[in-house]
Amino acid sequence: MSAESIEQRIQRAQSLRLKRMIWGFANHGCTALAVTGLYLGGFLPLAPVMVFFASSILIGTLLVLALQFGINLRFRDPSMTMFQILWPVVPSLYVMFFVALPQGRLVFLLLAVGGLMFGTLALNRRQMLTIAWLFWLGYLSLVLLLTWLRPDYVYWPLEAVTLFAYGSVLSIIAYLGSFISHLRQQLGARNRELKHANLELVELATRDPLTSLPNRRTVMEQFEREVARSDRQTAGPKALGISVLDIDHFKRINDTYGHQAGDEILRKVSRTIEAAIRKGDYIGRIGGEEFLVIFPETSPDITVPAAERIRRAVEALRFDALPEGYRVTVSQGVALHQPGESLEATFKRADEALYQAKNSGRNQVLAA
Repeated sequence: MSAESIEQRIQRAQSLRLKRMIWGFANHGCTALAVTGLYLGGFLPLAPVMVFFASSILIGTLLVLALQFGINLRFRDPSMTMFQILWPVVPSLYVMFFVALPQGRLVFLLLAVGGLMFGTLALNRRQMLTIAWLFWLGYLSLVLLLTWLRPDYVYWPLEAVTLFAYGSVLSIIAYLGSFISHLRQQLGARNRELKHANLELVELATRDPLTSLPNRRTVMEQFEREVARSDRQTAGPKALGISVLDIDHFKRINDTYGHQAGDEILRKVSRTIEAAIRKGDYIGRIGGEEFLVIFPETSPDITVPAAERIRRAVEALRFDALPEGYRVTVSQGVALHQPGESLEATFKRADEALYQAKNSGRNQVLAA
């Protein structure tokens, strides 16, 4: 399983947030085109248009800088979803104040609905409804302000229908959007559960359940890869070494002190071997009390001392389930892979060296 660093995950999340922000800018760009069209058509004076573009550029720049420098990571919602949906409303309402025709203001209402849909990416129903009614209250406030300051811009029979229709559409979209957001969250949770279940299945398929070491199939596959890599290399001082390791008198320990004692020994010996080997070496359980240790990029003057280091580390262990003074030991057969030799032949030579070590008194390392 690849280990993705926290910094890499943050960078990936920030990249996705920037992409969503660009989508939001594109939606606001449509509003900017509408403002430009109204100005060119003579429905808007230049001053509010300049204010609209200046404020839009300023707020957009601040949003990008907040993302670029990681300021958004301090917020509860690092995507700043609600703020990104709400901020375009302010310059839009400002421009709408100068639009004399009610039909011209409808353009902005339609574009605001598109902005609300971005809430489906992250917001719940309460947040979506909050934004919808803020949109509606913003337009109601604008109509009331126009009624007070510029009554000739307002035709109330049309505005009343517009307010009713706008509130209805916003409410429907808020409910549908929150439903979609909820479905996305559920889908994400299910995907995480499936990913976790798949990892567990992979773990069960490749790991020995008692020792958590790679099982026989997995360690032999690794051995096969290392043999292929070793055969591809040109002749040199480095070679591929293996050690076939067996716990001495393990059956007698099981029969005398019970299987719980045997399980404790297997687990503790496994952890000890893992701690004793180099980074890049590989260990797996290939039988009841038998292990295979792979030493890539090694040599005779390194492999045998490495196996000796394992033997001494195991001999120094103490076990609560065994009598005081009882020593668990291991015997090992070490072999170096020869160029052109098959995997089976290398393993057989190491296995034969193991049996010689056991027949010669155990608790020792013999090289093939």
